Amino acid sequence: MKSIFHFTIIVLAGALLGTFLGKVMGIWFPAGPVHSLFATEINAGLHPSTVDLGLMDLTFGCLFKFNFTSLMGIIIAALTYKILIK
Repeated sequence: MKSIFHFTIIVLAGALLGTFLGKVMGIWFPAGPVHSLFATEINAGLHPSTVDLGLMDLTFGCLFKFNFTSLMGIIIAALTYKILIK
């Protein structure tokens, strides 16, 4: 259980770090191939779907947005964790 928790925290922290860096790089490079590399996202998951039951509305969905820097952030976070823990 402890390793699953650590893995989840590493992936989330790395993805957030990478997304932040991607947004910053998109601002620094407003147009061109570098901007395309950092700004292109791959959407994977289930888009939100709503079920109206009259009494209540239920919304289900989970969408992951990956880009180059979010994947790099996950890798950097995993390597940092491995170096610091071992």
